[in-house]
Amino acid sequence: MKKFGKIIALSIAVIMCVALLVACAPNSDPDKAKKALEDNGYAVTKVSPNVSVGGLEINLNKDVDCIVSGTKIENDKAEHVTIYYYTSAKAASEAWEDMQKEADKEKGDEEDSDWVCKKSGKMIYFGTKAAVKAAK
Repeated sequence: MKKFGKIIALSIAVIMCVALLVACAPNSDPDKAKKALEDNGYAVTKVSPNVSVGGLEINLNKDVDCIVSGTKIENDKAEHVTIYYYTSAKAASEAWEDMQKEADKEKGDEEDSDWVCKKSGKMIYFGTKAAVKAAK
């Protein structure tokens, strides 16, 4: 009986850890992330793989499904998030290193910066902590 109790306790701990990790990421559905940002007062843009802007055809990387980007100015501070949704987790993993380098340039040298850059499943996101939280 003690062994059964330990197994249950360990299972609960693992489930809670997984839930915590998932809770930190934006919504995995681009339309829901876009709506969540709009509901929180962000100006949001969703770009599909092939988009025409002013008669110019823009083709994203073939592995990118879409990009959702949101910005909001609050108390003289810009809150921003950009979420790249890839066609597969493998494609996101392949793009991760280059994307992280670019996001680190954006972050700068500030030690106390609230800038985050993370990969979660098929998406890579970066931006301020408040904006990432708003995209849930």
